[in-house]
Amino acid sequence: MSASTVSVRLARPDDLEKLGAVERSAASVFRSVGLAWLADGGTMDPAVLETLCHGRTLWVAVDERDEPVGFLAAHELDGQFYIAELSVAGSHQRRGIGARLVEAAIEHGRRLGFAAITLTTYRDLAWNGPFYARLGFDEIDPGEAGPGHHAKLRDEAEAGHDPARRCIMALRLDQPARSSRIAESRSNR
Repeated sequence: MSASTVSVRLARPDDLEKLGAVERSAASVFRSVGLAWLADGGTMDPAVLETLCHGRTLWVAVDERDEPVGFLAAHELDGQFYIAELSVAGSHQRRGIGARLVEAAIEHGRRLGFAAITLTTYRDLAWNGPFYARLGFDEIDPGEAGPGHHAKLRDEAEAGHDPARRCIMALRLDQPARSSRIAESRSNR
């Protein structure tokens, strides 16, 4: 299945029960880098997913049968549009689906007038920091982010993430569109 047979749309309530399996499948890649505890850990709280679905900040990538194979969950944090989770099922990774989900969030954030899209991630894992950098995100100093972002990093450290490997990244939305970088990242796989 190519990325062209996958479409991105806002999530519907009937998608929600399927997203845990997508997230679990996506997380299996962490086993290959000594982070099996992430692959075995919990998935997003269904109540949070439901809230984001109703708030229209939860997107799904669906196959030709309209079954979710990826999702992106986002919400406001410190006045920015924060990507809380991006997951693409293992069987569908490395096909540009994650970039398409991020592009949907960027378009939404821009329409709503957010100055930036932010996220926390591993700076050194290819499918984390370097992936987002290819899409135009830059690592920012935690002092630039705000108290909600600081709390996210603290919560991640308390959950077992190595703080030295974690970072906050941002894509400025008040600058010229970077959709060409997203398109370029799709063609460079």
